Amino acid sequence: MATNIRHHLMRLVVVCTVLFSAVTLLGVAARLPDDDDASSLIEATAVVSATGCRNTIGQGIGTFISPTLILTSAHTLAGASDITVSTYLGVAPATIVAFDPTNDLAIVEVNEPHRSVVPLAALSLQSSSLPITGTIGVVRDENVIRLPITLRRSVKITTEDIYLDNDVIRPGFELEGDIIRGDSGAVIVVDGKGVGVIWSRSRTSAARAWAIDPIAGGDLIEAQQLSGMTDDIDLTRC
Repeated sequence: MATNIRHHLMRLVVVCTVLFSAVTLLGVAARLPDDDDASSLIEATAVVSATGCRNTIGQGIGTFISPTLILTSAHTLAGASDITVSTYLGVAPATIVAFDPTNDLAIVEVNEPHRSVVPLAALSLQSSSLPITGTIGVVRDENVIRLPITLRRSVKITTEDIYLDNDVIRPGFELEGDIIRGDSGAVIVVDGKGVGVIWSRSRTSAARAWAIDPIAGGDLIEAQQLSGMTDDIDLTRC
């Protein structure tokens, strides 16, 4: 009897050790709350890392929009030679599926299917419905957490493409939230649907930020994803 008890205790220690290691890879731990919606968003959140561009490392947030596809920002992947994603399960290599330097959107793919996803949906903001509150998954103090975001209004963002070559106008939203460096690519979730992708924060106004509308601005990445044609995708530029 004593031998059986010791055997079961040893198996429990091994299982706990494996689980602890899985959620702390790369120093990023996933805090899984009891609430199902909160757990789903945190499990769907990934840290996207790209190595390249004279050995610099780009890093941002990505969100699973299907079991194997992760939506993120294109500027995180510019110049990438190797792409990895880190989730609560661990670290995995990723390959580029779609890349739009004009609207700063990109999709990468992993081999292992993921159980938690955030499907995309269009969001029509009417003045009578403002403000609308959503959430994003981000990293704070080496933990993946849910962060509240307020969508103030829909906007046309006048800016430049990610290479600063051409003036562009992107469909998106003006936000209010505690956005910091490294949050780019996080998907804003409203009523369980992904409606925006964090793009930039204001340098002059605290808590002011902007997001890209992945539906209104997603024609190119959708076409690339559906066609499977990645030959035209150029990641060599920084």
